[in-house]
Amino acid sequence: MRIKLRQVEGFLAAADSLSFSRAAEKIGMTQPAFSQLIRDLESALDVKLFDRSTRKVRITDIGLLLRDQMRRGLLEIDNACSNARAITRLERGQLSLAVLPSLALSFVTEALASFHQAYPGVQIRLQEARTPYIADLLTRHEADFAVCARIEADHALQFEHLFDDELVAVLPKGHELARHQALRWTQLTGEALIWLAAQSALIHKAFEENELDKSADHQVLNTVTALSMVRAGFGVTIVPLVALPELNMRGLIYRRLRAPRPVREIGLCRHVDHTLSPAAEQFRQFLRRTPPRGSADPKTP
Repeated sequence: MRIKLRQVEGFLAAADSLSFSRAAEKIGMTQPAFSQLIRDLESALDVKLFDRSTRKVRITDIGLLLRDQMRRGLLEIDNACSNARAITRLERGQLSLAVLPSLALSFVTEALASFHQAYPGVQIRLQEARTPYIADLLTRHEADFAVCARIEADHALQFEHLFDDELVAVLPKGHELARHQALRWTQLTGEALIWLAAQSALIHKAFEENELDKSADHQVLNTVTALSMVRAGFGVTIVPLVALPELNMRGLIYRRLRAPRPVREIGLCRHVDHTLSPAAEQFRQFLRRTPPRGSADPKTP
């Protein structure tokens, strides 16, 4: 049994007006076509919905029961369509985002603030996570997309480059190396180094390319800890430049590093089979229009 939405609309119009001619006019049909529409509905349901005479139309008892139920059903359909249109217009909806901690500090939260101001009806769910867990979230479709460093060797994930984020050395303002505008890797070999675990591979590779044997004296999980240790005199750290504008740099100064410059690709990563919602697609455009403070300058030596 197949009931068409047009038949339901016609039945409700007739049930309200108790006139086939007025009901036909209301939904834009000729009266003979409308009468056939009602007959087809009665045939499909195997019930009599109206008692009709040349002068009068009366709805049957079962017609009255169906009228109320169909009206509620049609209202649900209208609400569902209204919700869909509201989601498309970004009046409501949900954005689920995964982001690296170093990017959540400034770049992403600034874009989220602008997005929320423009579309306050969209619910935002932000998950701060490191790269392996981000890949897992995307694989399980628990995030629309992630803002992260490039994830290699996972063909199920698609990466869209946004900018290059440079790692820089942070040291006390009174440190003897602070007089240099940019540092050579050889200048760091005699320093106690505080490495971020997430950046250790990139830092280790840079030392190897300079044929230097250097490992971490201290390894920490987050940038705030690394900067606190530098301020306390434990040594020098190497951290993402993009995170520094929102961090406490009291008593500290950063210096760029000469070739090979430690740069990581930052972009949007999502599962190849995940279609972005209207909210996610709009926020993707926000990120592309939001220049991050402190991103890598290709002219730096």
